[in-house]
Amino acid sequence: MSANSVTKITSIPGTRRFQFDCLHSPELLPFRSVSLYQLGDLSCDARFALSEHEQVCYEISYVVSGRGWFATNGCRFDLQPGDIYICRPGELHKGGADPADPFRYFYFGFHFNATPPQDNPFLHLREMMDTTQRPVCRDRLDIRTPFIGVLKELSGTSHFSQTMIEAYVEQILVLTYRNFFSDWEDNYPGEGLDNAAKRVVYSAIHYIDDRLMRIKDLKEISDAFGYSLSHLSHLFTKETGDSLRSYYAKRKWQKAIELLAEGHYSITEIAAIMQYDSIHTFSRAFKKAFGLSPSQYIRECKVPGTIEINESQRTK
Repeated sequence: MSANSVTKITSIPGTRRFQFDCLHSPELLPFRSVSLYQLGDLSCDARFALSEHEQVCYEISYVVSGRGWFATNGCRFDLQPGDIYICRPGELHKGGADPADPFRYFYFGFHFNATPPQDNPFLHLREMMDTTQRPVCRDRLDIRTPFIGVLKELSGTSHFSQTMIEAYVEQILVLTYRNFFSDWEDNYPGEGLDNAAKRVVYSAIHYIDDRLMRIKDLKEISDAFGYSLSHLSHLFTKETGDSLRSYYAKRKWQKAIELLAEGHYSITEIAAIMQYDSIHTFSRAFKKAFGLSPSQYIRECKVPGTIEINESQRTK
């Protein structure tokens, strides 16, 4: 990591609850095709307001939890968890938190390096960012994971941190491009699938994995492939030996365990990510599934592994 890197952790009453801000000054942190300007994690309070300013770099923001808004050149967009927002140099940018449910968001500011077009693997991303008419989209591909990875590396550097930071930065760039501009995952047919049943089951598995925290109902999955829920469930059980409902429930609880183990989110934030109305309903469901509360699970430092779920929890 660059010797010029400066990490600031701030807590300012009335504006921010918490901010981890990694700035690179006076020099940028250069990578192959982009240079890192700033990257951080900002948790706002109800009175947070980002005053209008001229954007000095490209920036990708990801809303982790809560709600708020950003505006570009006077055009406002309301934001919720899972939204990605992009800004371009020279634009007028401002924002604010929802007073009842203030947001937390990751941000990544960077410059594209001045390399010949044939040497720049992110040329398409730059073209997309320069021409897109709508700066916000929903994350379908888990861009949260590389954000957390790079924040970990920046908060405590060690051997190979520079390599890992660059890898995570490139993942953020690629996933941003795909979220805004590409339906690549819907067109991948899989390997070794020799009949329609296997193909639709394979696609259903990837649909669940890609949209795990946004699926509201199992019928959404069957509707996406033009099948009735009962028929898709039959195909799923026949091909995998597990029911569609059971697979979906297991994957959700696995994700909950991963989020608890990472330690980057409060239990309240995890409850929101898991689409529960409150921490209380999430905690009750978690205890019913695992026999202990989320806080007890954290204290006992259980290691993620094979998850056994009570039959009564398979519908959640």
